[in-house]
Amino acid sequence: MKKSIVVLLTMFTLLLSTVFSEGVHAEEAKSPSRVSNVDPVEIYADPVEGTIKPEFIMDFRNIKKNVKKSTGWSKYKRISDNIKTGKAGGSITANKTVTFGTTSSGDIRGLTFGFNVSKSSAKGYTLNVGANKRVYMGYRVNYNIEKGENWLVDIVTGKVMSKSKYTHKKPRFGEYGLINYK
Repeated sequence: MKKSIVVLLTMFTLLLSTVFSEGVHAEEAKSPSRVSNVDPVEIYADPVEGTIKPEFIMDFRNIKKNVKKSTGWSKYKRISDNIKTGKAGGSITANKTVTFGTTSSGDIRGLTFGFNVSKSSAKGYTLNVGANKRVYMGYRVNYNIEKGENWLVDIVTGKVMSKSKYTHKKPRFGEYGLINYK
């Protein structure tokens, strides 16, 4: 099977080469009449005209420098009414929702941080409250925090054009809590 395929391909190649050849004989190819003279003026290139200068579409890049990563908590946001319990204690249920999203401060132009994320509390979430307490329910989130400097750099010269500080916070998870009031 393989032999027959090789034979067929060889025959096909020979057929194509004879069909597309110009039919130039060896004697004609050696003849000086087949070689044309080239005028050097025709191939002269002006050095000023032919100078190639590199050009960049975006000459500047924003680069993150002095980056410090940490985690931290937001402040609690209220998600329920107050409750005052007696000796038996009680329970409290969230009657509204709050949402914490990705936040940025400072100059973040040209920097990338990935997708925006948000975390929300759930309406109807219930917590048990101990005896003789005056509390309301709150919700907060834990953030991944990135602080650093945004450097604007000229990519041709390597010169730093500007520096500015930024902070970027992305929520990781949320937490419900009971907050005392007076």
